[in-house]
Amino acid sequence: MESVKAVRGKGPEYGFEPGLCLPDLEYVTTLGVQRRLSDFKDRKNLVIILAGNEGEDLLASLAAADEEVRSNEGHLIAILPRPLPAAAQWPFDVVVDPAGTVRRKLSSGAGETRLALFVTDRWGEVVFTCKASRGDTAPTVAVLLDWLRFVDQQCPECFPPEWPVLR
Repeated sequence: MESVKAVRGKGPEYGFEPGLCLPDLEYVTTLGVQRRLSDFKDRKNLVIILAGNEGEDLLASLAAADEEVRSNEGHLIAILPRPLPAAAQWPFDVVVDPAGTVRRKLSSGAGETRLALFVTDRWGEVVFTCKASRGDTAPTVAVLLDWLRFVDQQCPECFPPEWPVLR
């Protein structure tokens, strides 16, 4: 896989495709809050959107669906190449990254400013990706919410097992 960063050794493999874990990184939101992806480990499923020219409408729609994102233990992080006036009203983490520092750590395309999106489970494993650079069509809010519902149900302590033990 071209988008896999070969970080070998103990622990998970890191990369940008389903089945791999996103690498940890630090970012600062537009509100000045300093965070790391690992801050959400074991607590939240993540939707990370590296917005390009085509991501603003999706982010605005996700802002309207924030309550449902949160009800599925989701947390959204938007990484923008430039400031957007509407972003000040969005109820999730917004990172303005004009130099592409954060984007480069989450994307295999150096300098790529097209839409890329990752959905991870609460342990940082990628379960869904969308990359405009490889021809993927941007998902709808409904599709992203379906992915969040799916990964939230994978949590074994949240739902009963599929096959109950009969005694």
